[in-house]
Amino acid sequence: MGLQEVKDEILNEAERKSQELEKEGEKEAEEIIKSAEEEAEQIIENSKEKVEEEKETIRKKQVSKANMEAKQKIQKAKEKSVKKSFSSFEEEIKNLSESDRENFVENAEGLANFEVGRVKGSKEFEEFVDSDFEEINAEGLILESSNGEKSLNLTFSRIKEEYKKKYRSDVAKKLFSEV
Repeated sequence: MGLQEVKDEILNEAERKSQELEKEGEKEAEEIIKSAEEEAEQIIENSKEKVEEEKETIRKKQVSKANMEAKQKIQKAKEKSVKKSFSSFEEEIKNLSESDRENFVENAEGLANFEVGRVKGSKEFEEFVDSDFEEINAEGLILESSNGEKSLNLTFSRIKEEYKKKYRSDVAKKLFSEV
């Protein structure tokens, strides 16, 4: 075997190994590319799922917020209706007829668990009071004992507040029983 033959054999062997390495490299590159593509698809799929989850979370929050706002508006409207009912009640007691005012004074004196010595009240009640009368700015009456130790507040604003405390839930139930 001559030098040329040895040289050719070495070159052929090198060429063959080079081709094998090239094929192995291409095969490895294909596997890496395939693995990277699968990983990229998985990342894209996970991202889509996360985006969908976030969208659903945002949608639920918006629906919840809208429901809360609607409930608040309904509650405000109900509160407004209840207040209107009590304002109507107050207007009715403010617009008592003459005979109703006279009955109011008589009933008020009957309610007092003390002897009435002085009555404070709005001007329209003065003519129906037999005891000492003092005019005040508040509508209605305040009855006081002779010694001033006891009193009974029957002003219309006080009556309305007491009525409101006692019957507020009943009024609301009647107003909104069908809602």
